[in-house]
Amino acid sequence: MNEGIVYIMTTVMEGLIKIGIAEEKQYNERMRFLESNGYRQINGLKRYFAIKVSDYKAKEKLLQDVFSIQKLGDTELFSLEPELARRLLTAFEGTIIYPEIKDKEKEFAKLAETSEQNNRFSFTKKGLKNGDIITFIKDKNITAIVEGENKVKYNGDIWKLSPLVRKLFEDRGEVNKSGAYQGAAYFEYKGKKLKDLPDIC
Repeated sequence: MNEGIVYIMTTVMEGLIKIGIAEEKQYNERMRFLESNGYRQINGLKRYFAIKVSDYKAKEKLLQDVFSIQKLGDTELFSLEPELARRLLTAFEGTIIYPEIKDKEKEFAKLAETSEQNNRFSFTKKGLKNGDIITFIKDKNITAIVEGENKVKYNGDIWKLSPLVRKLFEDRGEVNKSGAYQGAAYFEYKGKKLKDLPDIC
């Protein structure tokens, strides 16, 4: 059946991911190598998602075709949000290798729900404006500045909320057991979670 693993790795650069393939027996070694040595002078690679599928080379080619506009030259790097690539991969028939998940259909539903929630969230609707400061609920010393409709500035970089929450969890050496990092649930404004703020428009 020509089974193999298609994987996604995030990089040190926000919004830049690597999509690749590996034989199952070589997967862990490949991950360790990339995490230690980087890829094409890009460092900070981290495992994000991996699934074992049949015809894995053809599925990798499909991903490259779908995301061809976002592909950087002849590399395996894509200027793409990892969640979007993961949602497409989760739709394939296969076994999720990383992270360890028992129920693939439940994971797909959770990702769809998270994406829908992220797409709906708007600082403007919640009455926040550029320059307003929001606080990470797990560490009151961590703040971000509202930048536009659904992005924030953190340490000089522009982030969407959910990828930033994932990073902050990883920086703390923590993992959200649900696998979901709904940004509006982990930041607050004036003592109230963003998700609980009423819409004003």
